Amino acid sequence: MKANFYIYCPPPVTTTTTTTTTTTGSYVFAGYSTAPGYVDKIDASTMTLVKTYTPPSGHNYVYALTYLSGYLFVGYNTTPGRVDKVSPSTMTLVKTFTAPSGHNAVFALTSLSGYIFVGYDTVPGRVDKVSPSTMTLVKTFTAPSGHNNLYKLTSISGYVFDSYFTYPGLADKISPSTMTLVKTFTAPSGHGYIESLTSLSGYVFAGYSRSPGRVDKINPSTMSLVKTFTAPSGHNDATALTTLSGYLFAGYFTVPGRIDKISPSTMSLVKTFTAPSGHNDVVDLTTLSGYIFAGYLTSPGRVDRISTSTMTLVKTFTAQTGHNFVLSLTTLAI
Repeated sequence: MKANFYIYCPPPVTTTTTTTTTTTGSYVFAGYSTAPGYVDKIDASTMTLVKTYTPPSGHNYVYALTYLSGYLFVGYNTTPGRVDKVSPSTMTLVKTFTAPSGHNAVFALTSLSGYIFVGYDTVPGRVDKVSPSTMTLVKTFTAPSGHNNLYKLTSISGYVFDSYFTYPGLADKISPSTMTLVKTFTAPSGHGYIESLTSLSGYVFAGYSRSPGRVDKINPSTMSLVKTFTAPSGHNDATALTTLSGYLFAGYFTVPGRIDKISPSTMSLVKTFTAPSGHNDVVDLTTLSGYIFAGYLTSPGRVDRISTSTMTLVKTFTAQTGHNFVLSLTTLAI
């Protein structure tokens, strides 16, 4: 449920440590619920720490990560919202975007057509279009009344899609050129609180905070429901979605964490991954090099590398002390 994500931790007293820094390779980036907000660069093959990014003071709680044009972008749950542009090779700050007054709590980031789109947990929800070169505001989308607490963003077919933590769930299709509303999807009765959003093969998929969890397949041209996946009993709160090799993967806020591999054409279950004991509450999923990576709301934070063919654990990254509660993941080959 949404309240579970408002977890604030005191700043760790330990000093950030790193392993040997490399300049090329494939990496997973994990953002934490810490003050200041840490981001770990993880070697995707060995699942070991490469280097940590420590942001400026006051840049707290990393709720969103994305990448564009070789840079990492880090969004914080701050007032007003902030987004850091970070060099992934050196894990150092390049430039910060500070949102306009009232644009508080960055909960979502995505990129499209050379721009960064920043979503806020506001009433009503807002999305800023940001120039990544200058880290300045281009234009703002303000959602209709009742479209509150923007939670996730995705992009497909030249449009930006956002979702809201409302009942029933709402998702808006936005024109990125004019930053205006194109059309809204209103979820069926009982499909409340969209916690995850992704796209695949011309469709948008929305995951809900329900017991058991549900995932809707949405036609983005008509913004209408195509088909619903209802998770097995006990697979509650679809907090994370990602796609890989033609399949949809849904992660759940359960103890231990679970991830379902779903056929997007039939919206039926293919296979389930059950995390090891202590790997609780899947908060985010990402993909790289044929694997999915799952981040957990644990202390310290953990990230699992999972085989999508067998849905079994390959290797786990356990963060250093003080790097608690993985809230966001992304990947990048440098």
